[in-house]
Order: sequence, then structure tokens, then C-alpha cells
Amino acid sequence: MNTVTIKDCTDVHSELSAERFLQTRFWAEFKKQHGWEYRQYELCAADTHSFLLTVLLRPLPPFGLLAYIPMGPPLLADCDSLSPECAQRRGLFLSDLAEKLVPLLPGSVFLIRFDPPWECTVKNTKTEQSEDQFPLTPYTTEKVPYRLLKAQTDIQPPDTVQLDLSLPLETLLAECKPKWRYNIRLAEKKGVEIRRFTGTEAEHGIQFFYPLYCETAVRDGIAIHSEDYYRSLCRLAADPHYAAEGITVSVYGAFFEEKPLAAIITLFTPYEAVYLYGASSNEHRNLMPAYLLQWQAIQDARNYGCRSYDFYGIPPRDDPDHPMYGLYRFKTGFGGSIIHRVGTIDIPVSRCLYYLYAFAEQLRAFWFKTVKKKLRGLFS
Repeated sequence: MNTVTIKDCTDVHSELSAERFLQTRFWAEFKKQHGWEYRQYELCAADTHSFLLTVLLRPLPPFGLLAYIPMGPPLLADCDSLSPECAQRRGLFLSDLAEKLVPLLPGSVFLIRFDPPWECTVKNTKTEQSEDQFPLTPYTTEKVPYRLLKAQTDIQPPDTVQLDLSLPLETLLAECKPKWRYNIRLAEKKGVEIRRFTGTEAEHGIQFFYPLYCETAVRDGIAIHSEDYYRSLCRLAADPHYAAEGITVSVYGAFFEEKPLAAIITLFTPYEAVYLYGASSNEHRNLMPAYLLQWQAIQDARNYGCRSYDFYGIPPRDDPDHPMYGLYRFKTGFGGSIIHRVGTIDIPVSRCLYYLYAFAEQLRAFWFKTVKKKLRGLFS
């Protein structure tokens, strides 16, 4: 079993940087503005390099505190292959990590929930070649301090599409499907104009983004946050205090005759670019504004020095019957690799409270994903 040492660095500056935006102090401070608290730790393990671990904490009365670790911990240094042996070692590592974390966390924590960035399938969208060599959950048959359970619902999308931005721009364009290249050129030809609002100007972009997002939410039946949620993200990113983390949040808008047709919010770090949110109007969809919008963001991310562009969430498979199949087609049409991660993993600290919470969580999911959707269909 790995030997893990942990040092609390919540209130001090750490020289370690986070490769995933969800593990940065910036994101932790953003979530703090919306009901969360956080702790940060410097971790050192025998089989990996030292790294920064951010733990988000949220009160969930009457159960206690949920400790959530999004996109962490990183891969073990010598365990980056897709194999059952690697899955076993990762499971042991998580269990050992949880054992060391529990004494450092508040006593009311009843659940530690991980969303590790560990991949279980990588598939090239062009060649259709894939690797799939171990189960989604890194279960272990060995006796461990804390048992690993697959969460009933994934918090972060485990399925995504990523572009390799180290490739030349011409190659990135060539890897798009022909129809996607045609749509990019069509939008340009028809006069669709892309504008980027970043830094202190990013919050201004929410003025046109949010009405479009509300329109999208009604059309696609998705839940969204309040307008202030997105404004606060832009405001925080403009704070010079977080300049050291190299984070840039931008709002992009696609305009035709001065009317906004589509908008996206992106986040760039020195390691990755992430397409966080997208919205579009029901009007002038024939002008293909969303295609040109993404292509401009991809170019900007590459110029920023990001290693990859993450479309951040697709349905798990190429299934025309899936309600979000259009999203799958749109994002995979830009090329790159389809990545499937292990998903959300729960480690109960209090078994009794955990199973009560899991039942409540299941009821909530049934209400929002089944009952409300059927009601919406009846009255729409």
C-alpha cells in the first residue's frame, strides 16, 4: 500500500500548482461564494510526485458535511496504463488517502467523494480505435481501511472530448468532420462576428450570455444557476490575486447584425482549456454560429499555451436515442479523442449516514430526471 503524507496548506501559500482547474484555489474560492468551504493539502506519496489536493466541503443537513474532491488526486506516476493492476493500485491509493484525510477534516464529515481524472477508455474520434481494459470502478479485493463504492450519480461528466492543442492549427481543422469545416466557413461567409470578453470585460458578456442560456435551458430542459453565479465567476477571474494561477475566464459571443445568436464561457489555464457553458438562440440557427464560436475559442486556447481543449461533457456513447445525442454529435465533430473516466467514487466515513443520504440522493434524482421531465412534457 502507498505511504501518503499530508500537510495542511489552506492558510499558507503553496508552491505546488494544480493541473486541473477544479483543483485550483481560484475554483475553491469561487465555490466558497456559493455555499462551500474548502481545505487544501500538500500530498506526497511513494508512487507519485507531490501535488496539491483541494477538498471542497458542503453542509448537507441533517447528514453532516460532504467532502468533495473534484478531478483529484492525479494519476500515479508509474501507473498510467489502462490495466486491471493499475485500477487495483489506484483503489488502494484512494483508500489510504481517505484514511489519512479523515483526521484532518471536520468531525462531521460523513462522506468523502472523489471525482478522479483517471481514464478507463480513450477513443480517437477519427480512427474509432479505442482501449478499454478495466472496469469503471477501481474496486480492490484487498482489505482496506475504507471501502470504495461507485456513486449512484456522477458529479463531473465522466465522458468528454479533448483536442490536443500541440498539433498545428491546420491539423486541428483537418481533424474536424467535413461538415464541421463547411459550417465554420459558412458562418464566416454569412457575416457572423465573434467577440471575446475577458478580464474585467468578461462580466459584461453575461448580459447577452444569460438570456441565451435561459432560452437554451427551456429548449433543452436543463437546470441552470442564477445570473449572479456566472457573473461572480467572471469577477473572481478578473481579480489580480489569482494571476499566479494563470487562469483566464472569457465570454464569447457570436453576433449577426449586432444580435447575439450564441455564446460560450471558457476557462484557460497554462495546462488546459475548458468549454464550461454554452447557449444559443432559436433564431438564425442556419448561420451555424456555434461552430465558428468553438473554432475561435480553440485557436485562442492554443495561442494561450493550453495543452488541450476540453469540451467537458458528452453522453457516454454514440446513441441516437439519447436525449443529448445532438450534443454528442456536435462535440465529437471537432475531432480529438473521446475520453471516459472512472466517474464519481464514494468512500463512506459514516456508513449509516451515507446510506441514508444515498437513498435521499436517489429520490432527488428520480424527481428531477423522471417526474419533472414528464410534467414538463405534459404542460409544454
